[in-house]
Amino acid sequence: MSTVARVAASLIRAWQEGRQQPLPTVELANEAEAYAVQREVAEALGWFADGPPTAWKLGGAPGGMISAAGVPAGAVHPSGWQVPPGDAFGCGIEGELIVRLSRDLDPNTDLDTARKAVDAWMPGIELCGTRWLQGDQAGPLLRLADQQLNRGLVLGEPQRLVDLPDWSKQSVVLRVDGVVEFSGVGSHPFGDPLSSLPWLARHAAALGSPLRAGDSVACGSWTGIYWAKGGGRVEVEFAGVGRVGLVA
Repeated sequence: MSTVARVAASLIRAWQEGRQQPLPTVELANEAEAYAVQREVAEALGWFADGPPTAWKLGGAPGGMISAAGVPAGAVHPSGWQVPPGDAFGCGIEGELIVRLSRDLDPNTDLDTARKAVDAWMPGIELCGTRWLQGDQAGPLLRLADQQLNRGLVLGEPQRLVDLPDWSKQSVVLRVDGVVEFSGVGSHPFGDPLSSLPWLARHAAALGSPLRAGDSVACGSWTGIYWAKGGGRVEVEFAGVGRVGLVA
């Protein structure tokens, strides 16, 4: 059995059984293998049996790799959603701005074209978790293979921003049961949250699932990852954009 197949089999088992799996004793060689694992897991679980992803997550930071994962339709939820009880994968919270596209994007998309393609902005939460036991010890490629820790997206109300803000002054607050756990200004790792969207347009097209009008893209974390305990009410607020929440 190949390394890709072994890693994929372990992740498929995690999803099907709802139990974290031991870290593999084999190592993926490169990003292409990590994305091959994502593809095998998605196919086995039927995530995109009815069509390509209509929601995506973007991640990464300067000096590191940009990462992405398609998000199944069943893992996209409205604000106020409650994480199911008995969850075994952890409850990591990332405050993100999520955009909805008004037009298709092809591999030649540049940043200006990407900006013009945004139909609406939404305050969002990316719900994160790991399918690995000792997931904090997993290397970058194993995290990427594991959907880059994605478990779902929670979307607030869409807003049309006629004039984009000065992202260096954009503030965000993460609260749990009303207590501020993170407060930041200009805290997106790339500064401009759309900076990686042209890369995603190329990546998605290369996978045979090009970005289409109506697709949603979570554009990276403004808050880092906060591991919430069960039962808490989590809220993320972006000044001028809105609020989004879930019950952990």
